[in-house]
Amino acid sequence: MISQRTIYPQSLINPGDDYRALARVSNSDLTRMKEEHLGYWSVPSARFIPEKTKVFGRAFHQHLLEPETVGTVLAQFLPDMIDPATRPDVNTLAPAQTKQLQTLMQTIRKDGFCRRYLRLSERERVVLSTEPTTGIACKARLDMVYTSPKRRNALVIDLKTTSARTQAQFLESCYTYDYDRQAAFYVDSLRHADGNEWSATKQFRFVFIGIMKQSPYRLFAVDATSIPGFMEYGRKKYRFWLRKWHDEQATETLSVPAWSMSA
Repeated sequence: MISQRTIYPQSLINPGDDYRALARVSNSDLTRMKEEHLGYWSVPSARFIPEKTKVFGRAFHQHLLEPETVGTVLAQFLPDMIDPATRPDVNTLAPAQTKQLQTLMQTIRKDGFCRRYLRLSERERVVLSTEPTTGIACKARLDMVYTSPKRRNALVIDLKTTSARTQAQFLESCYTYDYDRQAAFYVDSLRHADGNEWSATKQFRFVFIGIMKQSPYRLFAVDATSIPGFMEYGRKKYRFWLRKWHDEQATETLSVPAWSMSA
């Protein structure tokens, strides 16, 4: 049985393999399910983000949150084994992107709030939970989570690179791309974490930090838990799709012929 305190090791080939192998439902799974049901062209979809943009976003998160995985010995001596799409390294980026990445990193680290919680938080923390209304086993990987010494407060921070140029535009993108669903899913993952790790926690906060990908590289902050109705609407969204997930899994199980179960 996997301990809830396990910090999943970073695979030398693909640091996300251990997480993806967990047979649990993630917020990303719900996004894919929504796309399949509503049609890829009817909702904003990550499938249509240029691959170059995806690689840059992954590189940004890797360099900021998992710097120990950048430039490994394996990457240097066995470059053909590294898939740039899943393991972005600074060497896979164009010179202009490398400079852009460095500027974004400097901007984040100069900000007092970000610098403080980069130092104090657990990064890329995997949380396993059971959603109480459906009984579905879920998983979440949080960019940063800070828990106060007496565990009375928890703060989740999620980093987003953004094309928004104003605070209002970044807030609008939080609705457009279902960030309300993500925030509610992540906070509730802590509330219902297997092993009751955050059972004594009284207050949960969720903050999105957006950083402009172009000059002047401004930072935007959205405290999701302070916006009236934001978390509640996101919770309705993820529970709706979890129920759909539950119903479809039950239908698939019932449709399996009895003879195949004994094979």
